[in-house]
Amino acid sequence: QSHILFLMLMCVIDIFDRSSERTSSSHSLPVDCSEYRRLERGRPIYCEKLYQPFCGSDGKTYNNKCSFCKAVLKSRGTLRMKQAGVC
Repeated sequence: QSHILFLMLMCVIDIFDRSSERTSSSHSLPVDCSEYRRLERGRPIYCEKLYQPFCGSDGKTYNNKCSFCKAVLKSRGTLRMKQAGVC
């Protein structure tokens, strides 16, 4: 009986976690900027001129992931991606 109760509890926790992920992702989308964090230590980050726009939570359109991640680092992680594409 204790095993069944434990499994039921785990299912409820899983459902709660999934529903909170859906609500939080409507506000911002995850972007992995870790590759740029490694370069940040005192060196400028130069971005290619590739145009694949990112819309930031600040309402600004960034040309690509690199320029968006530079802004994320500058904001100390407060900037989030609102959507892929132009704002």
